[in-house]
Amino acid sequence: MPEKEIIVGRGRKLRLRPIRMDDAESLVEMGLRSTPEDLRLRFFSPVRPAVGHLTALLTEFNRERHIAVAAYDPAAAEGENGILGVVRLVLSQDEPEGEFAIMVRSDQASHGLGHRLMEEMLGWARDRGLKRVGAEIMFENKRMLRLARTFGGVVQPQSQDFHTVQVAIDLDR
Repeated sequence: MPEKEIIVGRGRKLRLRPIRMDDAESLVEMGLRSTPEDLRLRFFSPVRPAVGHLTALLTEFNRERHIAVAAYDPAAAEGENGILGVVRLVLSQDEPEGEFAIMVRSDQASHGLGHRLMEEMLGWARDRGLKRVGAEIMFENKRMLRLARTFGGVVQPQSQDFHTVQVAIDLDR
């Protein structure tokens, strides 16, 4: 996927680009600039941002089945050009569906970035012929649940887990 410009709230121009292996430190910085609660809601448990196992998982993956893109501000001052948000889509090997995840840095929330990342991810899914995308979301992550519902997401409780719900977005509609 080539780099792409997107526009978020109030006409702010950001860039999207694929996550690279050398993004580990930028992803840690994104985590350090996010609240512990936002990190817990994304990773389902308390997380301490540090280069290591977690950043390896976030930067080293099968690029045939896994799309991971970072949003950044090209107009940011030198040294401030960190990652503002990330969207991922993992394609199923067996079915025309995928699983997605989105995280927006806490200080960038409520400015339209999550919405634009969701739009981009749904476009990739449709371009690849997927019929459905889904995500496991903590039931208390109201912002993410609201975002998914905005795009037609249907929320189903998990029978074995009372802390998460499964959200499915049908792409045929």
